[in-house]
Amino acid sequence: MKHAYAARAPAPADAAVAPPAGAAAAPMTRRDYAWHRMDGAANLMVINSILLFDGDVDMERLVSTIAHRLPNYPRFTQIVQRRMGRPHWVEDAGFDIRAHIRRDNEAQPASLGELQSRMGRIAHLPLAPGRPLWHMTVIDRAGGGHAIVFRVHHCITDGLGLVHVLNHLTDEHGRHGRTPSPLGHPHRAAAAGNAVCSTLARAWAWLKIAAHVTRLSLLLPDTRTELKAPLTGAKQLLWLPPLDMARVRALAKRMGVTLNDVWVAAVAGALRHYLAERGQAVDGAALRAAVTFNLREKANAYQLGNEFGLVAVALPTHIADPCQRLRQASARMTAIKRSHQPQATMAFLSLAGCLPAPLQRFALNLFTSKGSVVLTNIEGPASRRYLAGRALTDLICWVPQAGQLGVGLAFISYAGQIQLALFVDTGLVSEPARLMALTQDAFAELDKNAAPDS
Repeated sequence: MKHAYAARAPAPADAAVAPPAGAAAAPMTRRDYAWHRMDGAANLMVINSILLFDGDVDMERLVSTIAHRLPNYPRFTQIVQRRMGRPHWVEDAGFDIRAHIRRDNEAQPASLGELQSRMGRIAHLPLAPGRPLWHMTVIDRAGGGHAIVFRVHHCITDGLGLVHVLNHLTDEHGRHGRTPSPLGHPHRAAAAGNAVCSTLARAWAWLKIAAHVTRLSLLLPDTRTELKAPLTGAKQLLWLPPLDMARVRALAKRMGVTLNDVWVAAVAGALRHYLAERGQAVDGAALRAAVTFNLREKANAYQLGNEFGLVAVALPTHIADPCQRLRQASARMTAIKRSHQPQATMAFLSLAGCLPAPLQRFALNLFTSKGSVVLTNIEGPASRRYLAGRALTDLICWVPQAGQLGVGLAFISYAGQIQLALFVDTGLVSEPARLMALTQDAFAELDKNAAPDS
């Protein structure tokens, strides 16, 4: 059967741009290669996002804009090949932008509920082999405007890198043509250097990293709940109406914590209530989450790739009081920031990329058995963006899960609002809409109860 992403959208003649002149094969990092090999039958390592716009889509202008901006990042015109036994990024000689952008011409307008159903269907599709690992589906008449489903394999970049790409694709107003702003242009950006530390300091840091890797490998598997059931591969993607960022930031300020601390505490509260409603014991051991932790300088985001660690956090799901949950979440996140655990998991992924594929899968399953959910917090564009003359009204992103994990919750900021998104295996969470509603309730509960002296 022909691959679902093989259909080509109408595009102007100049849309099929050639790869950047002089681009040569480049070695792939072992860490990115680990992500490249991490796709499984139940979990694809694809970052799914949906961009909602006002107004009708101007398909010719859209494709032309993307064709002249996205190839500024070589990873979007390259495929992965092994050369001399090592993985490399190699230019796709037959690259055609029209093979990566498909227009979905459904006859009926798509409500937000229908969009969520379509996202569940699209998220099942593997990206086309033999092509650069990304794809866009343009949906007409979606939510009162139009939508773009942007899917990028994790081996290309992480969340921070994807936001950099999005900023480069879009404009700060609706008047620009296809030429991007020079601000933040990947061809003009300069890498930010890290402070050089002594050989002794580096050796001590690596000893700490090794100790963390050892400790993580020896952790017992997470508490057995229905969130740790075998994966079925049936997926559902949901999102909530946006939260006002100023309100959440004020809550964090009142309690002397970070936005990420509030997010972790809200998820802990939602999971506690969800499991309790289903007759699960919640007052015993805490559930663990794999929380993403950025290790990249923002100025280097244009380089793409993956520069983050996954930290194992014991969520305070066993604590009934919401303010106490928030304090506990903040204390645990602060302790992790002062440790080498994020660097340890990044080193673990680099080592996994050196192993034969079966051993990588074994190591990954061992690691992911330690937690029940994945949490990510992405800082998106701070102000309204425009693509092909249309305003981007909402930006939602879903975090993929690896190995034995089947529940992922994402928090992304955009233009003064926060979008909460859930990506689950429905064999583990049979009522994902209820879990989403409880997450929203947990924010409201914290806002109502949190005070500096609470």
